[in-house]
Amino acid sequence: MRAVYEFTPRYLEIDQQGVMFNGWYLTYVDEAMNHFIEVCGVPYPRWEELGVDAQLAHADLDWKAGIGFGDRVQVPVRTSRIGTKSFTLEFEFRRGEEVACAVSVVYVVVAADGSGSTAIPPEIARAIG
Repeated sequence: MRAVYEFTPRYLEIDQQGVMFNGWYLTYVDEAMNHFIEVCGVPYPRWEELGVDAQLAHADLDWKAGIGFGDRVQVPVRTSRIGTKSFTLEFEFRRGEEVACAVSVVYVVVAADGSGSTAIPPEIARAIG
C-alpha cells in the first residue's frame, strides 16, 4: 500500500536559514503515518479497539535539499518491512521529482494497557503490508 500526504510549510516552521527547521520533519512524519494508516483502512480508533498502539523506536533522516516557505510538499509513504512486533515505514519529502529528505522509521507495536511490546494484529499487518 502506498499513500501520499501533502502539506505546505507554515511561516513559523521556517528557520533563519530560510528552510523548514529539522525538528518539523518528524512532526510531518507523524502526520503522514496517520494519513497512511487511514488510507490503509486501519485508522487509530481501530488500533485502540484492537488494544494496541505504535511507538517510534528508531528513525533515520537523510537530508538532500531544503524545503522553503510556500513549497508544496508530497510525502509518499510505503511499508518496507513487517516483522512480528515491529514494522518499518519509508517516507520521502518531495517537491515534484526532487527528494528533499528520505526518512525510515521503525515502529514497535505495544499493548494499550502498558504491558509492553506485542504482536502486530493480523488485521493491521494485512492492511499496511
